[in-house]
Amino acid sequence: GGGVEGVILESPNEDVHAFFYLWYGEPKTDGRYLHWNHEVLPHWTKAVNDKYPDIGSVFEPPKSIHSTYYPLRGCYSSKNVETLTSQFTEMKHAGIGVVVVSWWGRPSMPGTSDTQGVNTDSAILMVLEAANLVEGGAMKVAFHLEPYPGRSAHTIRQDLRYITKKYGQSDSLLRWGERNLPLFYVYDSYHISLSEWEQLLLPAGTSSVRNTDIDGIFIGLWLEERHHTYLRVFDGFYTYFAATGFSYGSSLSNWQTMSKWAKKYNKIFIASVGPGYDDTKIRPWNTHNKRIRDNGRYYETMWRAAIEAEATIVSITSYNEWGEGTQIEPALDQLEMQNGGEGAAAGADGEMALYESYDDNPYQYLNQTLVLAREFRHDREREDAINNLVDVVKAGLGQSHITDEL
Repeated sequence: GGGVEGVILESPNEDVHAFFYLWYGEPKTDGRYLHWNHEVLPHWTKAVNDKYPDIGSVFEPPKSIHSTYYPLRGCYSSKNVETLTSQFTEMKHAGIGVVVVSWWGRPSMPGTSDTQGVNTDSAILMVLEAANLVEGGAMKVAFHLEPYPGRSAHTIRQDLRYITKKYGQSDSLLRWGERNLPLFYVYDSYHISLSEWEQLLLPAGTSSVRNTDIDGIFIGLWLEERHHTYLRVFDGFYTYFAATGFSYGSSLSNWQTMSKWAKKYNKIFIASVGPGYDDTKIRPWNTHNKRIRDNGRYYETMWRAAIEAEATIVSITSYNEWGEGTQIEPALDQLEMQNGGEGAAAGADGEMALYESYDDNPYQYLNQTLVLAREFRHDREREDAINNLVDVVKAGLGQSHITDEL
């Protein structure tokens, strides 16, 4: 039976998701570097900015990039089907079944691009194609709806119409749960008022998407404690942040309470876990939010908390957010750097030593993800089996019997 079990374990796990960013570029594919050359971001107060003379300057790839780590793949482009397929295959082998792509809105809307002017919509067809190329089409795709100027429930409804029309027929699109609907994460969802969300997400709302062709599973961001009030109209919530304690939602000590709330209101609880956090290359003033990886122990602690809180889904922050140092994508190790590994492009002249590497090997966090994803899945299967058993026992006893016993 060992072999069979192995096959089951390697099947794609639609309950393990990873946030994926599509904003990277390099000269051969995109005519220039994108994101690897990010600028050093300012703080909101002048006094703090005065302490950091590098603010406003940009990094100069391939030697100098915006991350404390350096990708094993080098400075790649997100608009390369081969690269995407290789990344998705890697994720599949790590027990991840859903890639959650960062989507910044319809290209026709002003301001629907990230800080470097990249509109990720132009990469989505490639993403869907690459997901389909993974052995057996085993990688599914969900959308992470990012904020843009003037975003409202009304514009989100138009976004859903656009996504459904353009991508809704793809076999690679995740259709989740018994309702078999696409799943949407909505970042910064709390910036839109509850009354607007009610119109969109309640069946009786004036512009409701429920039971229409643009219906979906909508996942709101739980940032502050009070946010449960607006999350009642959503199908579930996620916590996103990889820095524990950064928000109410990313504080592991609150996950049991949030899990109870999810069960009470029949909501999907998506716990977000990450390997660490370090955005000091792009936000040098943000050292207080740095979270040390501690050779995988930090990551394991977050996963364990998600398992203990009985999260419905685990979402990983992130596969490749290099600027915030939350990536599990393979990074160059010290030996590669000394040899001027392929990512080092410019050769070994000491500059590469400025980067950190994973303690174990470049694939450390993908390997760890597989182990933890298996554990999460086994735990969920055990939980489902117990719940089914309880239902069977209740049904077998019949209500009148129970009353007699009492």
